[in-house]
Amino acid sequence: MKEIALKYLTILFDMFQYDLSILSQKWLIFTVIPAVFYLVFFFVKWAVLTTPIWLPFAIIFSAGRSICKK
Repeated sequence: MKEIALKYLTILFDMFQYDLSILSQKWLIFTVIPAVFYLVFFFVKWAVLTTPIWLPFAIIFSAGRSICKK
């Protein structure tokens, strides 16, 4: 299990470095529209990629809130 988590974090770190290299290219910095589109893509991509991390917490907290409301 530890190896899987380490590999997952390595993949996430590599993808983040790639995204930063894309965002730091000069043609993207000086053009607003492609930069905005890539930022939108960036946020959607990272929401999907980090789903295994945040989804269990979201489910636990929503279940806890529904129990407390009753």
